Amino acid sequence: MSMRILSREGLPFALRRNRKRKALAGAVLSFFVLLYAMSLFIWDVSFDGNYYYTREVLLDYLEEQGIRYGMMKHKISCDDLEEGIRSRFPEITWVSARVSGTRLLVKLKENQVLSSIPEADSQPCHITASTSGTITRMIIRQGKAKVRVGDPVEAGQQLVAGQLSVTNDAGEVIRTAWVHADADIYARTVYGYDMEFPRYHRVDVKTGKNRYGFVLAAGPWRFTLLAPDFERNSWNYRTNITQLHLFEDFYLPVYMGRIRGEAYVSYERPYTDQEKEQLSEKVRQDQIENLMEKGVQIIENNVKIQEYGVSWKVEGTIVAEEQIGVKRYITEYEETRETDERN
Repeated sequence: MSMRILSREGLPFALRRNRKRKALAGAVLSFFVLLYAMSLFIWDVSFDGNYYYTREVLLDYLEEQGIRYGMMKHKISCDDLEEGIRSRFPEITWVSARVSGTRLLVKLKENQVLSSIPEADSQPCHITASTSGTITRMIIRQGKAKVRVGDPVEAGQQLVAGQLSVTNDAGEVIRTAWVHADADIYARTVYGYDMEFPRYHRVDVKTGKNRYGFVLAAGPWRFTLLAPDFERNSWNYRTNITQLHLFEDFYLPVYMGRIRGEAYVSYERPYTDQEKEQLSEKVRQDQIENLMEKGVQIIENNVKIQEYGVSWKVEGTIVAEEQIGVKRYITEYEETRETDERN
């Protein structure tokens, strides 16, 4: 029985076969040296558990403390960073910071409960109308009502007075009491809106031609490889960039992305009826959302399109019910003047 060696595989045999290739050995050695050098720096910062404070706000704070991308890991004191974040942001109750690989990982826990109970406001005040409307509901907790349900009111009109007259048995006013007026006043309000558009608008139409390319970025250097455009078309580009990493927490200061370009031609034409309806609906929805963010309840909404020759306009009205009472604090001068006039 005889045996014959067909091939020799493995690292020892590969090293023996390439023992005379010094350039290859130098390249491999340089790669590992460069990899080790990059592992000494921070190339990514991650936050977890932040809802109230945005990533940008927290990164700005780290920048103030001298913590930024590309700094050496041994210069970061996680204990000092944790203490600093708790001191700077009172709503953050717990912080854990650690360095893993080339990443700085910061985990947060924000307080979901008010840190302090607000003090009750007892300063004397009136309640006035913030906007014009017709009163629909009134809940008076303190103060004297100056209007009734169904009354039309104007902006700035007094709705509930914080001035109460104390009388004796004969009905004579013996003194004036100043109170903090407290009430919920609801009114039916009407809002008008309009937005004008030109008769013609620019339209971009895709031609179906595409261009593809790659982008490679490392630090301040950026290299882009893109297919040539011999026809000199107009292009819309979209780039998806990803930061490279070897392992889960070993990020590198290298970014790679793919570029996709779509060719288009532009021309102007009038709005179609369908486009007008779509724009009209968008204007209407934007107006409704703006009012609903303020706690306004929408009752009725009417919109129409008007043609004006060289342009067209979206015009509409919104009927709503909202709380219109706002506080107007009573000054010392006002108290003295009204008391003197009564005397």
